[in-house]
This record gives sequence, structure tokens and C-alpha cells, in this order.
Amino acid sequence: MNNLTFQDSKALYKVTISKKLMKYIQKLCHQSLPNETGGILIGYYTDKLNLAVVTKILNAPADSRSGPTWFYRGTSGIKKSLDTLWKSKKQFYIGEWHYHPNSSSNLSYQDIKQMKFIANSPSYNCPEPILLIIGGNDLKWEESIYIFTKGKEYIYLR
Repeated sequence: MNNLTFQDSKALYKVTISKKLMKYIQKLCHQSLPNETGGILIGYYTDKLNLAVVTKILNAPADSRSGPTWFYRGTSGIKKSLDTLWKSKKQFYIGEWHYHPNSSSNLSYQDIKQMKFIANSPSYNCPEPILLIIGGNDLKWEESIYIFTKGKEYIYLR
């Protein structure tokens, strides 16, 4: 199979991403060392709304900033990219991705705070944003996916 699928313990929430796209994200992470990097997850939900399909990522916009233990995703060019993807492919913003260099893919306090903000923000219009965290380096990569449901605790997908 050419996809990686993550789901919660009750199989209520599922996210799938191609291995090819995951390798591309790892390449971007490698290039950013020793700093964090990140961007946006693009995709769609299946008709039953129980599977999010990640089809594309947007790299860190030009106005993003980062250091070894922090990342601020900029906004330059994002609206235009999202509008184009919606018009051409009916695909849209479904969440964020970022890299923890030489570290685990576990959530940080800042990750939780940011994703709760997104889940509750009318401007994002995404009540269940996905967060993909890549940890490690070329010797060993690990990834974790979380769903942040509006007004509730986050859900870890395995």
C-alpha cells in the first residue's frame, strides 16, 4: 500500500497520507536542520466524513520564522494558494504540519495552544484541524497525528 493511515483507538477519526508525500515532508525537514519548519495540510474528507485524505502540503511561507525549538508559520501567499486549490480541485485547508528537529513528535504546550486557537477560530473555518508533527532526523523519523475538536480535548491517532 502506498499510503499511511492513522486512526484513533475507536476508529472514529482517520487520516491518510501517501508515503511519497511523507518522504517529501521529511526532505523539507532535513533541509531545515537545525531549525523547525512547517506548513499547511491540504486535502478533503470522504463522503462519510470519517477519513481525512491529505493530498498536498504547503511549505513554510516566505514570511515564516523559526529556530531550533520554535516555528512561526507566516501567511504570505496562503490565501491565494488555498483559493486556487479550492477552485481547481475542491481541496482545502485541513490542518498544519511542523517539524521537531532531533526530537520526538510529541505535542508541546505551544502546539496545543495554537491548534485549539485554530479549532475555535471562525477565520480558519476548521472545527477539527489536524496536526502532523514530524520528529527526529535522517537516522530515524517519527510522526504523530492529532485531531483538535472544537471545545474538546485533542485526539491522538496511531
